[in-house]
Amino acid sequence: MDKTNINALLITGLFALLGTVAGGIVKGYWDDDLAQRKFYSDMVLKALESPDANARLQTLRMLTQTRLLDNEKIMHGVEEYIKTNATTPLNIPQVVPDAAAATLEAPFSPNARIYLLTGNVKKVDSLAALRVPLEKAGFPIIDARYLTDAGRPAAAEIRYFFVADRRQAEHLAEFCRIRLDQKDLAAKLYRDTRVSPGYLEIWTGR
Repeated sequence: MDKTNINALLITGLFALLGTVAGGIVKGYWDDDLAQRKFYSDMVLKALESPDANARLQTLRMLTQTRLLDNEKIMHGVEEYIKTNATTPLNIPQVVPDAAAATLEAPFSPNARIYLLTGNVKKVDSLAALRVPLEKAGFPIIDARYLTDAGRPAAAEIRYFFVADRRQAEHLAEFCRIRLDQKDLAAKLYRDTRVSPGYLEIWTGR
């Protein structure tokens, strides 16, 4: 192979390499840009979840005032939307999360375990559906059953029994508010000397 052909091959190979590198850089840029836009979109949608119209308005204001939306175009758009609806917050739509899309992180504590309970015999089957994402996330399920206890509240709740488990209980409450469509579901601390740290109860109500 003469020198001319070698040079031609080297030049061709160099351009091919540069094309691959440039393509990777461009793809990486667009991937990062897309991920960033999704992050901003998720923040705005999260701000619209509250059933209270004034709370939705105030949360949008917080996003702009704290500069959490670090993108001038998106920031400007949200600011204009706030101005338009400042006196008529009821016009700001509520975005209800999709229960099927609700996900749960792995347990914060290695000894976390859950008892699924319901006071409504018609909800027993729903406990099985709730069990699936919990076990998928890594939560051991002690049992799931119907319980007749007059002392239990009518509304759903997450019960925890040690202050150290509060963060885990509140995280479960956030998940169950979406999964069970119970907007007021909360994590509550109870006293029970029979249980040990990590024990939690998901009560789906009556």
